[in-house]
Amino acid sequence: MFGAYSDMKRKLSNDIIDFIQLLICPSGKGEGKPFKLLPFQKKFIRNVYDSTDKDGKRIVRRAIFSVARKNGKTMMVACLAIAHLLLSRIAIANGEIYSLANDREQASIVFRYAAQIVRADPKLLQYIKIVDSTKTMVSFKNGSIYRALSSEVGTKFGLNPSVTIVDELAQAKNRDLYDALDTSMGAREEPLFMVISTQSADPQHILSQLIDDGLSGHDPSTYCKVYAVPDDADDKAVFNDSTLWKLANPALGKFRLLKELKIAAKRAQRMPSFETTFRNLNLNQRINAQSPFIPRQEWLGCKGETDIQDKERLYLGLDLSGKTDLTALVGVTDGEKSRVICWFWKPDDTLKEHEDRDRVPYWAWKHDGYILTTPGRAIQYSYIADQLAKIGAKYQIVGLAFDRYRIDDMLNAMREIGLDAYVEGKDTGRAGFLRMIPWGQGYKDMTPAVEALEVAILERVLVHDGHPCLTWNISNAIAISDPAGNKKLDKSATRFRIDGAVALAMAIGLKSRDMSVEIKPSVYSGLTKEAIMQRMTGGLA
Repeated sequence: MFGAYSDMKRKLSNDIIDFIQLLICPSGKGEGKPFKLLPFQKKFIRNVYDSTDKDGKRIVRRAIFSVARKNGKTMMVACLAIAHLLLSRIAIANGEIYSLANDREQASIVFRYAAQIVRADPKLLQYIKIVDSTKTMVSFKNGSIYRALSSEVGTKFGLNPSVTIVDELAQAKNRDLYDALDTSMGAREEPLFMVISTQSADPQHILSQLIDDGLSGHDPSTYCKVYAVPDDADDKAVFNDSTLWKLANPALGKFRLLKELKIAAKRAQRMPSFETTFRNLNLNQRINAQSPFIPRQEWLGCKGETDIQDKERLYLGLDLSGKTDLTALVGVTDGEKSRVICWFWKPDDTLKEHEDRDRVPYWAWKHDGYILTTPGRAIQYSYIADQLAKIGAKYQIVGLAFDRYRIDDMLNAMREIGLDAYVEGKDTGRAGFLRMIPWGQGYKDMTPAVEALEVAILERVLVHDGHPCLTWNISNAIAISDPAGNKKLDKSATRFRIDGAVALAMAIGLKSRDMSVEIKPSVYSGLTKEAIMQRMTGGLA
């Protein structure tokens, strides 16, 4: 099978499957017998290796395989690495095959298992030299190497991998590991980057981004397969329905013992502190340790075309950061639908440092126009004031709700550029001036805002365009309640940013409040009371 001869008319996947099923299982269930791949594993191999272009080259260059723990991932990593080292149709001269894990212990597990497979068959030892000290195997026949590496990314530059297999990318604390290896494959004619992992709970983790992009179907060079229980599955069924569990555990009853999974489910049901781990690792759900304010599926269900026209009426919410962090300004349109538009700012000199801290691609977001930056290491409020002036010239600002934190600095910056405003309840309203509304962050003011946002999302009257920074903020937001059932968004409950979620809640809360009281003439629209009421009820276009 790994000699000079191979029938080139056979599908490549058949050769790979046959090769793996000649290897001897070194431990666990089936020890001492040839591996027997399950249908889901064969399907993955076929989808990765069998599609070719007009020149006969493999189309898939990036493959993502996500499944719950204990479903034979380590075996897949080890066997595929050995296949690329020896199998004549995919082994190349002087190839470099790497398996990567998040830490040294996991890297050792993968290598140790691969070495055990080779040592279990004396014939393989005629073709492979094993160097345990460096976790390396060398092919005597073609000069290729297989090496297991851990995530100390500084040692990875200068490599020229032909095949990279990443084990449990979800555990990576930053994307440096992925980027270093992904960008090092450009010199190879037919490279393959393969990720085999459970899902990450973080929607902005590099693995989550790869999965979302892979499942979109936009890139034919990427193949992605995810075995998972849906995030919105019935809570009771999650702990009791073995049919549901099989969606995330295709090896259930084979590699994955049903008895063991039942024990884990009962423990998670008894003790809530175990629920998140059970859902993430055993059901492969993308779920956070604390229940999010807005479930991911509900937020994604509101994605659509916003298309906000010049001179449309906007309600704004402004959440100013500390001087070094994220500032968010979010607007929603007047009328039946609340179409969302947003602006974010970061100090330019903190982007790289905060990328590592927050695990989000601030530099990429800046490049793509999703966030704006101000010079230095501190937010310059004059830039935000200037953007407010531009927004006021383009749209009709009905009002701006703001968190009182640092608002005096913001008002000074607005005065310096001649942007006139008045604070409702403090100053007298003046025609032509921006109406600004203080919005407390406690239960009293935030309860109606939080509830208005929840209703708008659940009833699908809120429409957003999928802005990644706002989506990240929404996924981080956690609502807490007092004994009376009042709600607010709690910044202390998460170490990640929720500024956009707070700004959106204030904007839609202000809109809801204005619509529930007598509407006064707008100094921006110039409409009479009757015309405003007529417009709100659909009488005006």
